Amino acid sequence: MVSTDQHQEWRAMVIDRVLLVFFIIIGLRLFQMQVLSGSVYHEKSENNHIRQIPLPASRGVISDQNNRVLVDNRPSYSLYIVPYEFRKNETDAEMIASTLGLSVSEIENQIIESEAGPFTPVRLIQDMDFKTLSIIVENRLDLPGVFYQAEPVRIHSSDARISHVIGYLGEISKDELKLLESYGYYRGDLIGKTGIEKKYDRLLRGDRGYRYVEVDVKGREIGNFAGVRDVPSIPGNNLKLTLDLELQCAVEKLMEGKRGAAIVMDPRNGEILSMVSKPDYDLNLFTVKLNPDFWKQLQNDPNKPLLHRAIQAQLPPGSTYKVITAIAALEKKLIRSDFEVVCNGSYQMGRRNYHCWRKDGHGQVNFMDAIIGSCNVYFYELIQQTGLEAWIHYSELFGFGRKTGIDLEEENSGLLPDIHYLNQKYGKKGWGKGMWLNLTVGQGDLLVTPIQMVMLASAIGMEGKAGTPHLLQAVQDPVTEIWKEFDTDKKEITTVSLDTYNQLKEAMLGVVYANGGTGVLARVPGIKVCGKTGTAQNPQGEAHAWFIGFAPIENPEISLVVLIENGGSGGGVAAPIAGSIFRQYFEKKKVT
Repeated sequence: MVSTDQHQEWRAMVIDRVLLVFFIIIGLRLFQMQVLSGSVYHEKSENNHIRQIPLPASRGVISDQNNRVLVDNRPSYSLYIVPYEFRKNETDAEMIASTLGLSVSEIENQIIESEAGPFTPVRLIQDMDFKTLSIIVENRLDLPGVFYQAEPVRIHSSDARISHVIGYLGEISKDELKLLESYGYYRGDLIGKTGIEKKYDRLLRGDRGYRYVEVDVKGREIGNFAGVRDVPSIPGNNLKLTLDLELQCAVEKLMEGKRGAAIVMDPRNGEILSMVSKPDYDLNLFTVKLNPDFWKQLQNDPNKPLLHRAIQAQLPPGSTYKVITAIAALEKKLIRSDFEVVCNGSYQMGRRNYHCWRKDGHGQVNFMDAIIGSCNVYFYELIQQTGLEAWIHYSELFGFGRKTGIDLEEENSGLLPDIHYLNQKYGKKGWGKGMWLNLTVGQGDLLVTPIQMVMLASAIGMEGKAGTPHLLQAVQDPVTEIWKEFDTDKKEITTVSLDTYNQLKEAMLGVVYANGGTGVLARVPGIKVCGKTGTAQNPQGEAHAWFIGFAPIENPEISLVVLIENGGSGGGVAAPIAGSIFRQYFEKKKVT
């Protein structure tokens, strides 16, 4: 048996060894913390009284082709709060809210919505007014976790609206952040939501910097290290657009009060000189957080001011589309000098009569007469000769049913009803040759966008070698200040003969200058303008007015499209606007 003394000695020995092991562990842990990981904990200690504040970069300036500023930045002040400091003390929270004219719950909701960490600053107010800023400056020592800083905001100060082209900014969404976080985007960043601001956001945004400040235990700023630790932000690239500000303003004025779109393009290289969509909106209302009521009003407006009609409106093109049937027939050698049609005002297909726009008819017409007077009956007969397959082939060849590739992400593709589409929608026996008649005059299921129609005009004028439409001309590096030109390409349609283009160009010249031409109101003295009018029937109201054209007939310098929704006659409404645009361009050229 073990004696009591031996038992006590054994217990004391065990305790001593346990304590020894315990102190060894503590010693090793202290050695690891103080020696091996000392720098890490020193950094954490430093961070306890150092706050990192992100510095947004100035977005690049956007100018027109003549270096006239379209979009710039102006200084403003934003107010931030650190969630941990706000939530730490109920009395301080109420004081902060009262000073800012907000409720505690409103501030808390903004913090929750931001999903920021406890020490990540959350922006409460952007573009503070002077009164609020003054209150913050006077009371900043009593507002723990609250600070303000200067930040650039967008300003649109040119005489042109250009709202749909430039686009607006908005705070990055959760879904957008998932896609863009790897590119250096952060929660709370403002990014382009539409237009050029969206398409070239990564060029325009620049690189954020950081400002480091020292704070006390209450989160109040007490020093800034004299800027030694700061990392300056790098401004974004500057963009030069192809737009001509003077021409843009002139076209906007011509389109004021209307619902529609107008595009002016240089067909030689695809540069967009003017792009107007009406109605539009004031971009300066989007420089800070948008009022929810105003945003709802824009969305519910029956005139759809947010719709970029130049690239998004999808409407029947009316008689402007007769040129596609004409190209198909010319290429198939169906149009001869002796090919004439008698128009008595209607065309019978089965038991149904299809009417010409001119009720008393055009009489005996040949190809030139049919284009100049826009005779429906002639094209009703012509589509029967060419066939639907040829019509679809040349529609696809000239880019219909797909996007043009302009550098705006909101572009729609329109609708080209091919045989598969018609079978699917109506059934194989649910449609027939009667439907061809609607399609050949730009009606029925056919839908186009204005940008597609200006490309059609450009391709004809340039005999198949028109430039791809684009808005970006050059990019400037903010550090080196070197401009890099935007690379352009051409969409060549080489399978259409030169003879076809020449015949069509002569016919389109007659539309504007021949007696009885539907586009006479687009005439410009001394300039050979080629054009085609269209009046697209609309079951919901007045017809849509179209005009497409280019000038001069030889070596065209500009092409254009004018669309007036529910405007009525293409020749009476769209053509005179087109004529004014042509005159504006060529008169300016004389001066310069």
